[in-house]
Amino acid sequence: MSTPPNVLAQFFSKLLPLFPPRSEAFLKSATAQDLQQVNFRYIFTVQGMTEISHMIEDFVMANPGVADTHVSFQAFSRFADQQERYVKVAEAAKGLWLYGALDVPPPNLRKTIIVDTGGTPLEQYWFVIAYGPGVHMTLLAEEINTQRLPHEPRMYEGFYTFDPNLAYKVLNVLHTIFPEQVPAPVPPELL
Repeated sequence: MSTPPNVLAQFFSKLLPLFPPRSEAFLKSATAQDLQQVNFRYIFTVQGMTEISHMIEDFVMANPGVADTHVSFQAFSRFADQQERYVKVAEAAKGLWLYGALDVPPPNLRKTIIVDTGGTPLEQYWFVIAYGPGVHMTLLAEEINTQRLPHEPRMYEGFYTFDPNLAYKVLNVLHTIFPEQVPAPVPPELL
């Protein structure tokens, strides 16, 4: 890597205060259409993160060939429960980039590039980004309780946005960190 390893953390910390807060209860009533109109920050459990992730993945699967999709599992040992779902996401996405520490062998899916984030600050981030013409959904969160007690759930602080410029900027950061694996994104005005 030619850039400082904390570039995503710096970017994330500058963006987080820009979003109004929402609670995990918001997801109980939010629809996919709601998520195309609101931007928010939150502190969520794995369940809340999974709900938003699935909404983005569902959109990708319902609109095949439209969006590049970038997803962090933090560690590939967390991928097994999503394997069946991601076979479908890989088929529907224009391209799929999966990020995580290679603590187990990564999946072998069509149109998929594996990005090893092991030993980098990206191991702390869960993100799902769908980016293409008319599609720019971004979920980006940092795990905030990595030193938790055995009975404590994992918690994430982050933001969700449908803003095309922010999706573009997050993808630009990923390209800067992994220029050999992550192509420079197309600016939103050229999609």
